[in-house]
Amino acid sequence: MPHETPNVEPVFAVLVTSDSRFEALLEGARYEDESGKLAREALGEAGFRVLGPVLLPNDELTIMGVASYIAERGLANSILIVGGTGASPRDVSSDAVEEMCDRLLPGFGEAFRALTREEDVAKSVLTRATAGTLGDAVIFAVPGNPSAVELAVKRIIAPVIRHLLGELNR
Repeated sequence: MPHETPNVEPVFAVLVTSDSRFEALLEGARYEDESGKLAREALGEAGFRVLGPVLLPNDELTIMGVASYIAERGLANSILIVGGTGASPRDVSSDAVEEMCDRLLPGFGEAFRALTREEDVAKSVLTRATAGTLGDAVIFAVPGNPSAVELAVKRIIAPVIRHLLGELNR
């Protein structure tokens, strides 16, 4: 007998990590955030409610603190972290997700790298895109490149998020 999964409407929080943009913001400067804006638009076009984007520094404890605050208080059940998934020592978003999550979803990173490989093998090798669950919320970390954000949202996240949230709320 097939199991029923609850219908849970996705509510996304978009977090963008960038030291240079965060420091510019602290100094009162304006900054361009193409990827955060694109994430918000793509998620909205897919029919999801979206909070943010919120700009954060590339700091593992800050990322974990903000994401867990959002998830634990039920402000959003889906968190998209944009940026910080590369090989640089300052790229800590993937580390934060893997540290804070109850359960990792390795298929997300595998699917992202497989799709990226079709366009650019080098980029697919260097990305540490990842996802996991924290309670009944899901957290994704994707590269900050606009084309990577679009690929992740349109080809992977939007098609699977309702089913995933239903599974987490069974």
